[in-house]
Amino acid sequence: MSEYKLDIPGEINLSDYSSIHDYMGIIERNDKFTITSKMKNPEEMKILCKMLESNCFTVVTQGDKENGKYYITSQKER
Repeated sequence: MSEYKLDIPGEINLSDYSSIHDYMGIIERNDKFTITSKMKNPEEMKILCKMLESNCFTVVTQGDKENGKYYITSQKER
């Protein structure tokens, strides 16, 4: 099992969503994937969680805040 991390330094824009989707494609079954970002809008977290769930990931934790950043931790199921 591998663990992947993606840190988005600022607000998420449209091209970031495309990059996140592409990045999810390299993650294999049972791998962990953590996204961190300084999200200013809670809607961004909902969109990211929906993207993960639509791509066979189970969201393990979301909304954890540390050092001003939000964390979403997930694991690929299939």
